[in-house]
Amino acid sequence: MLVDWSRLDSLKQGDDEDDIIWLEEMVRSLRKNMNSRLENIKSFTDEKRSVELQAELHQTKGVAANFGLAGVQKNVTEAEQKLKEGNLEACLALCQELPSLWEQTKKELAPKFPE
Repeated sequence: MLVDWSRLDSLKQGDDEDDIIWLEEMVRSLRKNMNSRLENIKSFTDEKRSVELQAELHQTKGVAANFGLAGVQKNVTEAEQKLKEGNLEACLALCQELPSLWEQTKKELAPKFPE
């Protein structure tokens, strides 16, 4: 399971229609935001720009944690840690897994939050 549904559900105050609509809008915004973040990560990994990569990984980790994207959060946490340890190659390998992981995560989100 790539999505922590309890975390995602905790973002709304119940079954109020306004909260449900708000959460749907937030997930739509999340999709756009994560796509941009992944583009940045790819660019920074291609150019081996470690400082910018670490900042983007850290921000992505926070976004993933806030929305219960457990698989993405685990991956970027590990990538950030590898980078901090000076293991750029291991970090880059983990970053290369992100697009596929994000696609799988979007598929898991789709039944409750269609695009």
